[in-house]
Amino acid sequence: MILLKRLLRYYHIDIILAIVFTIIAFIFVYDNSSLLSAMARKIALASIGLVYYYITRFIKLGYIEWSEPYDKIYSLALLMYMAIVISFG
Repeated sequence: MILLKRLLRYYHIDIILAIVFTIIAFIFVYDNSSLLSAMARKIALASIGLVYYYITRFIKLGYIEWSEPYDKIYSLALLMYMAIVISFG
């Protein structure tokens, strides 16, 4: 229950974006020339991945403090994930 509260508190925008753009991606999946579908897939993958990253971090470590030196490590991991999604998603 604590995980769900924290997830909704910190990642409510990502969850909404993931749901909306996943639906858009499924609607336009058969139209290969649509840029909207490609962008929707990337945003959905990024949002889903961020939520998944938070859940796995919470399960493995419990409460996460964004303080030295871990804030830089978490930030770099999130930036690398976003770069991979945007590049290859």
